[in-house]
Amino acid sequence: MKKQFRIKKIVMALCAFVCFTGKAKDLPDSVIMVVGDKEVPLAEFMYIARKNNEVNFSDKKSVNQYVEMFKNFKLKVLEAENLGLNQSPAFERELETYKSQLIAGYMSDRKGEEEAARVIYERESEALVMSHILFPFTEEQCVTKDTVSLYRQAIEVYNRICRGEDFDTLGMSLSRNTQERQNPSVSDSITVRYEYIPRFLPLQKLKVFEDVAYSMPAGKVSLPVRTSEGFSLIKVHTRRPNFGYIQLAYINIPYTIDSVTRSKEVVEKLINEVYEKASAGEDFTSLVRTYSVDTVGDGVLPRYVPGELLSSIEDAVLALSEPGDISRPLYSAQAAYIFKLIEKKERPAFDAVKDNIINDMGKTELNFELYRAFDNYLKKEYNYTFYADAYADLEKLCDDYFPKSSEFWEKAKDMDKTLIRLNGEDFPQKEFAYYLQRNPFSAKTYSQDFMQEVFNLFVRDIATMFERENLETKYPEIPHLTQEYKDGILLFELSNEKIWSKPVGEQAALETEWLKELNAKYPVTINSKLLTKLTGKQR
Repeated sequence: MKKQFRIKKIVMALCAFVCFTGKAKDLPDSVIMVVGDKEVPLAEFMYIARKNNEVNFSDKKSVNQYVEMFKNFKLKVLEAENLGLNQSPAFERELETYKSQLIAGYMSDRKGEEEAARVIYERESEALVMSHILFPFTEEQCVTKDTVSLYRQAIEVYNRICRGEDFDTLGMSLSRNTQERQNPSVSDSITVRYEYIPRFLPLQKLKVFEDVAYSMPAGKVSLPVRTSEGFSLIKVHTRRPNFGYIQLAYINIPYTIDSVTRSKEVVEKLINEVYEKASAGEDFTSLVRTYSVDTVGDGVLPRYVPGELLSSIEDAVLALSEPGDISRPLYSAQAAYIFKLIEKKERPAFDAVKDNIINDMGKTELNFELYRAFDNYLKKEYNYTFYADAYADLEKLCDDYFPKSSEFWEKAKDMDKTLIRLNGEDFPQKEFAYYLQRNPFSAKTYSQDFMQEVFNLFVRDIATMFERENLETKYPEIPHLTQEYKDGILLFELSNEKIWSKPVGEQAALETEWLKELNAKYPVTINSKLLTKLTGKQR
């Protein structure tokens, strides 16, 4: 199957050649030949000739060879169409898939997408250890007037932290009070959620949250950050290198075993003895089986990434560089450890992961970052103008009404100021209000955020509409590529049946006989005058 697919691609890439037998006849200069009852446009003929770059139009022999090959190719395609191969559901699906992929290539800026993805990749070089205190919106949809009291609560807690209260202790206390619903520390109505994140990386939270977190120095606390979830106070504890992943084996000697607690001195003496034996070259697996409380898998741990170990232990194991390296004894509140490095792997290069990053960004609000370059290109291409005062009128409605509500619509449906201009056309506020009702595609829960995201989509959809309408004018190769692919599918299917599925030694003779039959079956007229003009122009 793979071999056939590869052949199909080759055929479609080479489906260019043909040349001339048949009687001369007066044809318009836009038609290079007629095969059967099908006119072949000069533009298609020249596009394929130039694309393959295998025709010398100043050489009559080269031209004749090319015209003969092109004519034979078109005869095979005509035969396939007459046999109905272009009417099967499989053919239609494959052609539609190709068309969609072809157009998508013109409706994007791959370079811009890769630059946006690289920002995420570079940011991923650090994993943050952080905490945040969230003051969540109580309603599923929140308008501006409803956020004021919540913001004040967040500021009150922020001020308490600035006055010296510990961020995490206060966050856990408020969260616990919320869960217990008794004696809230700030007000009777406050609701708080606290979260400690030992390993925070891009694409884990909303963009505004991530942007603030990655912009903060370690140890600082942010002012309230509004997201679609509510207001967050953020504290970054440390920034740690994102090293990829590491795999270790370990020896675990706990302070307490079988309900018996051993002194620190006893455990330290034992772990040091084990360390000396391991350093002297004794088999690590044997030491695990003899001394460690955890012998599952001979002490081999799953691969892990930053943030999964205590920072003091993680720093030590990260210092191990070569497989087989052994750490000095390390300690936690529960046990003493020795680690042996099995494998350490750096983060993959950008080129290896960029498509995954682009795919992930496209599924989230970051699609606006991903497609920003192309969106900006379309705005420039179609002379985009934004009228801020008209947008501000709509923003005022967001103080009291959620944008997709019937109340918002009733207020906005007759607003007639020009909101944007694209391609010389004005689009008033009421058209955007209508779009909001019909296409409320945003997960934002704060009214102004919701309207802004849908507005960005509104502009994108209009600009994209104009671009699609002009696409074949701007890029005349699109219909040629589509025709070439369509002909290539048909040629592959019929040639596979007639020639390629037969023994290799018979294929040349079968090809010759088949072309004789096709030339006898279908009349071909070549525009010889046009060919003469073409060769003359090339001299």
